[in-house]
Amino acid sequence: MAEIEGTMVIRAWVEPAHDHPLRARLISSRPGQDTEVVETVADPDAVLLAVRRWLDLLQPPESAPSA
Repeated sequence: MAEIEGTMVIRAWVEPAHDHPLRARLISSRPGQDTEVVETVADPDAVLLAVRRWLDLLQPPESAPSA
C-alpha cells in the first residue's frame, strides 16, 4: 500500500445557456485531512489548477540535503 495516497472525484457537465458552460465539482481527500474538500469551478483551466494543487499536496516533503 502507498505511504501517501488520496482520492479525488471530478464530476463535470455542460450548461449550454451560460457564458462559461463547463461546470465541475471536485471532491478530494488526503492523509491528515479530517474532512473532504469540495470545489466547484466553471473553467477547464481551473479544473487543471485544482488537480495540480491536490497532487502537489500528495508529494512527500522535500528531504533536507545531507551535509
